[in-house]
Amino acid sequence: MKSTPANNRRKPSQAKEERGLVSAERKREVLGLILMVLSVLVAFAVISYSEYDQNLARNFSIREALNPGENRAENFLGLIGAWIAHGLVFNLLGYMVIVVPGLLFAWGYLNFRHRRPAYFPTLALLIFIGAFVVAAIFGWLAQPPAELDTDLWSGRWGLGTADWMIRVFGTFGALILQVLSLAVVILLMVDRDIQKSMDRIEDGIFAMKEAYKDWTARNKAHRQARRELLTEQKTEREKIRKDEQKKILETAPAVLAKEKKKADHRVSQARIFEPRPKDDRTLETAPSVRAVPAAAGTGVAPTPPSLPEAAGDDLELKIELRKEEERTDRVDRPIGKPAEDRQYRMPPLDFLDSPDSGEVRIDYDELEENKGILLDKLATYNIEITNIKAIVGPTVTLYELTPAPGVKISRITALEDDLAMAMAAKGIRMIAPIPGKSAIGVEIPNRHRELVRVRELIGTTKFSTARMELPLILGKSIEGEVFIKDLAMMPHLLIAGATGSGKSVGLNACIAGLLYACHPANLKFVMIDPKKIELQQYARIIDHYLAMPEESIDPIITDVYQALGTLKSCEKEMEQRYDLLSDAQVRGIKEYNARFAQGRLGGDHRHLPYIVVVVDELADLMMTAGKDIEGPIARLAQMARAVGIHLILATQRPSVDVITGLIKANFPARIAYQVASKIDSRTILDQNGAQGLVGNGDLLYMLGSNIVRLQGPFVSVDEVEELTLYIERQRGDGPYILPSIEDMSDGTSLAGAYGAAERDDLFQDAARVIVRSQQGSVSLLQRKLSVGYSRAARIVDQLEDAGIVGPFEGSKARQVLVADEYELDALLNSDKAGTP
Repeated sequence: MKSTPANNRRKPSQAKEERGLVSAERKREVLGLILMVLSVLVAFAVISYSEYDQNLARNFSIREALNPGENRAENFLGLIGAWIAHGLVFNLLGYMVIVVPGLLFAWGYLNFRHRRPAYFPTLALLIFIGAFVVAAIFGWLAQPPAELDTDLWSGRWGLGTADWMIRVFGTFGALILQVLSLAVVILLMVDRDIQKSMDRIEDGIFAMKEAYKDWTARNKAHRQARRELLTEQKTEREKIRKDEQKKILETAPAVLAKEKKKADHRVSQARIFEPRPKDDRTLETAPSVRAVPAAAGTGVAPTPPSLPEAAGDDLELKIELRKEEERTDRVDRPIGKPAEDRQYRMPPLDFLDSPDSGEVRIDYDELEENKGILLDKLATYNIEITNIKAIVGPTVTLYELTPAPGVKISRITALEDDLAMAMAAKGIRMIAPIPGKSAIGVEIPNRHRELVRVRELIGTTKFSTARMELPLILGKSIEGEVFIKDLAMMPHLLIAGATGSGKSVGLNACIAGLLYACHPANLKFVMIDPKKIELQQYARIIDHYLAMPEESIDPIITDVYQALGTLKSCEKEMEQRYDLLSDAQVRGIKEYNARFAQGRLGGDHRHLPYIVVVVDELADLMMTAGKDIEGPIARLAQMARAVGIHLILATQRPSVDVITGLIKANFPARIAYQVASKIDSRTILDQNGAQGLVGNGDLLYMLGSNIVRLQGPFVSVDEVEELTLYIERQRGDGPYILPSIEDMSDGTSLAGAYGAAERDDLFQDAARVIVRSQQGSVSLLQRKLSVGYSRAARIVDQLEDAGIVGPFEGSKARQVLVADEYELDALLNSDKAGTP
């Protein structure tokens, strides 16, 4: 068949498709594949959302995407996945946004399969609305009174919608509207017709009623059959019982006669073999042996009477078991965080290591051995004990001794060293008498100590429910009591202990407890660490928990002169807070914040967080700055309690030149770890005792005149690192800025704590000596100005701050930066002109 012109003629649409590179069907298939792959990637990003990636997502930019550096994101898709997940989960609907990649995948599949159902756009819209309503319900659950941890399931949209509905319709009105809305959405998705849905509901209700009737009928029949079976079984048992009683009555006379015959036979046999009485002479007692007196002049002493048995053989040792605190898996303090802040999440207990075992292990052999040694040693000195009880603690065991009437306490306390030698212990401590008891306490170290982990204290109901503003976890007592005290009531804490005694670990435990207990809005730290290694890991939480002066660069203060400036900045903050409290006519920070939260204060008033100033090594500050450091510390200790500023000072050298009388008088709460001598113990506690501690967290806590022995909790470096990393990865408001000290009346500045108004009297003379000799040496000033090394070194530091000499260069002399005296005069005159 020949082709005709009509057959060869193509349709315009076909010709147009042939002219294109890809057909419309292929384009839809490619689009469908792209949408499905994209939906899978978005789903992976949403599923692997992590709160740790929030800071990375907020700081995301094109430049960072092109130069990402090291991948620090925990999301499966890395940095871009963290950004996508943050935008969808945190900013939209929480985890309910998973419907978005689901709908995207369905749309791609329909395009790939060349299907175009008319109902899909409506169904997709209903599914998205349903997810939004569910997110709003989760947002309602995160609000009072439920206050569940459902923020990640609601997102910002769900939480905001729930908050708005609660404000407009009330708590339960909002919940009812949300549930009704979700029901309507589900009905529309199932039937796409309300009338059909209502018919389905009516049919379901009718079917449920019929099913309930059938169930009740079956249950009634079952109960009737069971009742008949029980009656039949009871009748059968009664018949069997009567038959057994009848059989016993029939056989009883024969059995009794047989038993009587056996008894008569045994009596007759006993009479045959009865023994005869012995001769009367054998019953006489032997004559008593009398002690023969020693012959005169022989020098032989009479035989002494035998010593009585040891007193401890008949005295029972009573052992009192330690009480165990109720545990919890979550710290949810009633005053832990403000109700309006839901972005910050308090750290979970998972970062802390669990204790090895919850059982109290008691070595009864060790207790009996110690009891015997104690009582035998006291019996050697004719000291009688009437009662002894042991309380086994994690580190030491307390033996409560009740002396007999007439025994003086001083006779027992004088034997402390003798008892320590007899026990072969590292050191014992006596409590004479025990407060509230008519007994004397002897604390003896255990051979096998128990490690008290910080989670044992934080993970207790006592810590979680403690109505304290600043709860400090100090340790566990001998009785097993978790010891928690409120720093706001102390109001300051002084810690001393020798190297290796557990002082730094105890300080970290106190800080960790505060991080678990207090929200960043309610607590700020000022950390001063002259040793530069103990507190550096807390620099990560600068945006959440740290406070620092405006001029400061480092979050953890390590320089002595910057520490002086920071303390004066805290002093300025104290004065400003007193002005706010005076204007509000309140007497304390707690009442002030309550009035501010109620909206009763306006103007320049603001919420005031508590500020805890932590100084890890006070001795280094006192040796370098001396009286200059003592003044701000004493003033803060005297006045700062009412405005919420509290001090925690720690030192490993508790000498009188470090813990001066002015500082000591304002610190009624003190902790003493193991120290080297009785003098150090009396310096920190005003009495002996700390020199006998066994180290590794063994401490004495004193508040007023009461002293309690505790075992401090252990927190490892890894635990602190995990905790600070968790806080760092969350969004923070930046450091709390303390007042600038450049505006203070004394002219102090943080760039040089000794500004022009606080320079040494010999500052100008020293500057001229240095410039003339062109040698920045401390020994040169000592010779020329006849001053000591400390004063000369302080003057050189002041010259460095003034820009006259360069920085310290080891054994070399400092470089002189001023060429001649004319330049020096100009520099000094400019300083005078700038001094207020």
